[in-house]
Amino acid sequence: MKLQALLFLSAILLSDLEKFAITNYNEGFKNWKLREFKGTAQYKLVASPKPCITLISSQTSFSFSKELFIDLSKYPYLNFEWNVELLPEKGDLRFKELDDQAAQIYVILPFFPELVNYKAIGYVWDTNAPPGVYQSKKFKNIKYVVIRSGTQGLNQWHIEKRNIYEDFKKIWGITPKKQKVVVTISIDSDDTKSFAKASFGDIYFSNE
Repeated sequence: MKLQALLFLSAILLSDLEKFAITNYNEGFKNWKLREFKGTAQYKLVASPKPCITLISSQTSFSFSKELFIDLSKYPYLNFEWNVELLPEKGDLRFKELDDQAAQIYVILPFFPELVNYKAIGYVWDTNAPPGVYQSKKFKNIKYVVIRSGTQGLNQWHIEKRNIYEDFKKIWGITPKKQKVVVTISIDSDDTKSFAKASFGDIYFSNE
């Protein structure tokens, strides 16, 4: 037992993981901004068995956004948990008229003037588009990274990790600095006139 305790303590001491929290389920989403693009947002906060927020889309489109001030060179990794239960039928971001996803998480770097001058990467679970990087058909300032596609893995929690610092360098040719960052989670099924349901758990930036 003494050896096990020593190994456990050594593992803790050797870990240099630092987290920059984005979600805080003790305070809920009061510090997030809800935007309804089409229809009325349907969502619920769940405490057990895992604290999360569930987004439900019935031919609607909405998002939650949170503004942060962070040095992405110090915390380059985006970590998040998601669980998709229902994909929008025929959704496919490769086509403007089918651009619906059950789960989207965006990291946005705003510059002056912010309404028109920004660059965003959206990490998504698409119904049909295979994993890869895509230019949004609707917005020139948004590029998608399809992490998961199709029905494989539905109704299961998945933990994702992306080096957002390197992604912005590769995808947009931008080197992030200590600045304002907007993190957005969203869902939509309005273009395909269908339905979607997904949940997000813990979301945070980390140094490794």
